[in-house]
Amino acid sequence: MRRIFMVLAMTLMLAACGSSSSSADSAAGSDIGYEMAPAMPEAVNSDAMSKDASMPMPGSSGTGSTDPLKPGERLVVRDASLVLQVSDVNAVDQQLRAMVNGQKGFVLSSSSSGSDQDFVVYLTFKIPSDQLDATITAAEKTAHKVLSRSMSGSDVTSEYVDLTGRLTSLTAARDRLLELLKKADKVEDAVAVNTALTDVQSQLEQITGQMRYLRENAALSSLTVELRPIPTTPIVNPEGWQPGEDARAALRSLLDFAQGLGSFLITAVIWTPVWLPLFFLGRYLRQRWLARRTPPATPPAA
Repeated sequence: MRRIFMVLAMTLMLAACGSSSSSADSAAGSDIGYEMAPAMPEAVNSDAMSKDASMPMPGSSGTGSTDPLKPGERLVVRDASLVLQVSDVNAVDQQLRAMVNGQKGFVLSSSSSGSDQDFVVYLTFKIPSDQLDATITAAEKTAHKVLSRSMSGSDVTSEYVDLTGRLTSLTAARDRLLELLKKADKVEDAVAVNTALTDVQSQLEQITGQMRYLRENAALSSLTVELRPIPTTPIVNPEGWQPGEDARAALRSLLDFAQGLGSFLITAVIWTPVWLPLFFLGRYLRQRWLARRTPPATPPAA
């Protein structure tokens, strides 16, 4: 029994080194679920041990959602958004839905607001990442005018590689615990191993859920599209001609001109002691300058 507990402690240390605390918002879910209950000695028979030994390994379901990355492979989560001005909002809405459906995508959310010339539709699609650029190009062709376009990406390769290493370490710890469970011949040993096995299994499920979440987000890009109608400019002022307002505006302009002219005259009168002497001085100097430039008159010949 002492030997089993020593091996159990070493196995738990291996699992702890290979797995750190996961983020609270990680996606849960796994294909490798089985129940762990405290085993009694009589329950630890050959059938139970063979059942435990044949449990599926993470990533062995054939989906490849938790497979290690290939050399040079990267996981990039891409998102894009478009604001389009279209001639018929409802028609373009249906056209985009059909196009995305044909590309094996789907509508994640949709909403609308306003009515008539203010009617706006908001759509969010999930599209295979390799179809994102083609979908954006096709969506822009349906628009009268592209008002805005944006695209962003997040590289989650390093996070996925880290999870892969932790998954490998935890899988090895789980296999070691299964071997110990086969050898347990006492109730205390079976209970201790089962408790440790349950903790390791919980961590495995959490990590595989995170890896699937990253894979799915990298495989499916988000495209948000806002559809707006083309604004129409009325030929005639909807309020009509208002001669009274025009007359009042003209009167205000006249009063403003009269007030400005009056202010100028008042200022000129007050500043008379300054500008009037300067005016006469300038006039006197100009006359003298002209007199110098004018040649003296020649007296008529006798």
